[in-house]
Amino acid sequence: MSLDSITETIAHFVGTFEITIEQARLRDQYEEFTALRRKNELEELEDPLSIRVKADLKLDPGDYDALPYMLLPPPSDLPLPPMPEGPVEMAEMFSGPAFGPAPYIPDAQFGEAQTAILILDPQVPPLIIGSAVTYNFQTIVMSDNDVIGHGEFRDAEIQIAQGQQMLDVALSMHAIATPSLNIEDYKSMEYLESLAEQMQSPMISQIEGVTIHQFHGEDALGVIVNGEVVEEIPDWNDLLPAHHQTEDEEEDDTPDMAPAEWDRSDDDEFGEGHTVIAGGNLAVNQVAITVAWVDAPVIAVGGKSVNLTVVSQVAVVSDIDQGEPGVQSDTNVVQASYIGTEANEQWWQDDNAAEPGADPIVSVTWIQGDLWVTNFIKQVIDATDIDKISTEISASTSLFTLGDNVLSNVTNIVQLGNFYDLIMIGGNMISVDMLHQTIALLDDDVYGGGKPAEGDDNLVMNQASLTTTGEDTVEELDMAHAEAMPLQQIDREAFEDALTSNPDYAGMELIRVLKIEGDLVQINSVEQVTLLQDQDDLSIDAAEAVDAVVNGAGNALLNAANVTKVGVDSTVMAAGGEYSELLLHQASLLDIPEAPDASELANEAIAILMEETAGIGENAIAQAQSNLTPSEIASTDDAMQTMLA
Repeated sequence: MSLDSITETIAHFVGTFEITIEQARLRDQYEEFTALRRKNELEELEDPLSIRVKADLKLDPGDYDALPYMLLPPPSDLPLPPMPEGPVEMAEMFSGPAFGPAPYIPDAQFGEAQTAILILDPQVPPLIIGSAVTYNFQTIVMSDNDVIGHGEFRDAEIQIAQGQQMLDVALSMHAIATPSLNIEDYKSMEYLESLAEQMQSPMISQIEGVTIHQFHGEDALGVIVNGEVVEEIPDWNDLLPAHHQTEDEEEDDTPDMAPAEWDRSDDDEFGEGHTVIAGGNLAVNQVAITVAWVDAPVIAVGGKSVNLTVVSQVAVVSDIDQGEPGVQSDTNVVQASYIGTEANEQWWQDDNAAEPGADPIVSVTWIQGDLWVTNFIKQVIDATDIDKISTEISASTSLFTLGDNVLSNVTNIVQLGNFYDLIMIGGNMISVDMLHQTIALLDDDVYGGGKPAEGDDNLVMNQASLTTTGEDTVEELDMAHAEAMPLQQIDREAFEDALTSNPDYAGMELIRVLKIEGDLVQINSVEQVTLLQDQDDLSIDAAEAVDAVVNGAGNALLNAANVTKVGVDSTVMAAGGEYSELLLHQASLLDIPEAPDASELANEAIAILMEETAGIGENAIAQAQSNLTPSEIASTDDAMQTMLA
């Protein structure tokens, strides 16, 4: 019986399903059978995890057995052990044909035998040295002149002009002119002679009220602060105004039960009361230079040896405040200098002793031209923070931050080179160190309400330190070094023979020499200029203004320069003679009420500048106050931070 299409499809599906089930059942039986068969095969093995291969094969060795393996004997000519080079502990020096020229073997025939004579010519690779010249210029110009409200304000443009002319007066009070940045000038003996004349000439200022302290030669050594010899330089951190002091608070381990978002102890902005900060500026120029480029126990100079050292410090301050009694702030002016030399003997001589009867090895570094080791640093800060505020306080808590700026220029230079046993200079040896520091502060404030913050006085400090490690002893150029001075690199053998025959170097295993055909010029020139104008007009009204704290001072200005020259005790022999000069110059012009005879001085320099700035027939102060436009007090702000709560 035939089936219809639907029934046939169902039957076909059922059949396919049964076949699939049968295949799965048969596969399970087959896999079980296969596993049992493999198990029987593995049971015959001793260890299923280990496999052993057996081969019954024996090869015919033939007539000769295999030769045993032996290492080759070491070579007979072993290299010599490394030789110490001197003060550099990790340096390596090789001798023999490994680095020098090929050995000289003369041709000699004596019958059937041949004799080879090896003549060693050891040479030490010279230390690589070159010039080190740095120029670093850093300048900060800030204008933070804020205006809040309307009132009887002084003209800020006139005040800025007065500050610039006051800076010119401060620069004219130095003992020497501004250091030259042209490196070639320091090779000129005419320039060095003019610089020495400026150092020797006494400084006479035409401005009344200027205080000048000058020290020459050995009198300038040690620590000198404001013209007096003291034991140590005052610490900058200890002198800082209260506004910049950090308080060391003891930690309280008692847990705070209040939520964290309620804690406002670390936020000065949430302090109670009313505060106006129009000062509190911090300006720092800082330089640290460490030079240890080249030095030697013996220095022979074919020309002249010139050593000039100048430290010139100038501070000009105008701090005359107007208002109720007690508004006048104090300004602490500190000009400190340290110049000293420390002995330092060569430390490698004991490790550089040769065996008895052995000739020393000479290693020479040749420089055909001049060797320069110079650092020219110039840092300038020109900041104006002239704030004008006239407002009425109506809130329970307020803070006006118009100042509180932080300005800093920092330079740190470290130059490390090599030490030698002998330095020979065909030309001149010139060493010039000049530290040129200038600070000018104008903080003439006008108070119209509130009381100044206690302890927030101004600090002005010039700090210079020049430390030399290694003392120099001057002697005449002896005959042995004078004869070796004109020898050049093409006369290497003659130059080395002249040194090895010199009894001054007898017993040395290695003589390291720096031979300079030209001049050795070492210069450290640092110029630092800081100008800060903080002439504020502060007017706070309303009953709450009586308890308002107004900080118009609290400024801290620092010029710090520290130069350290690292070397060893040296004997300097110059054929053209030796000249050295040392000068410390400290000058100050202070226009503050506490200064002696301040009422008579009245700061003639600043008065002249104000008259020059004013128009013809008009006094500067009158001109400044002619712009006063009294109106109702407003609360507009310009580039400042204000918080009211």
